[in-house]
Amino acid sequence: MKNLRVYSPLVNGDELPFEFDSGKALIQTITNDWGPPPLSLVLEAQTDDGQTVRITIPYDPFSPALAAVEGTRGGKP
Repeated sequence: MKNLRVYSPLVNGDELPFEFDSGKALIQTITNDWGPPPLSLVLEAQTDDGQTVRITIPYDPFSPALAAVEGTRGGKP
């Protein structure tokens, strides 16, 4: 079962899709076999109010993806 969708929105409203059947396929494409297999791919971004948005894409196709928002809001801890 395909449970991953990766794409880039374009300025004209279209999308540029990146086709991967799983997190494992995505991670293998990015890492180029650096040794032991990774556990996951983690994407992190900072919001304007200091929060960290973290998306974890598992290497194991049977593990769930995770999403979290952590940190401060409005500059206050």
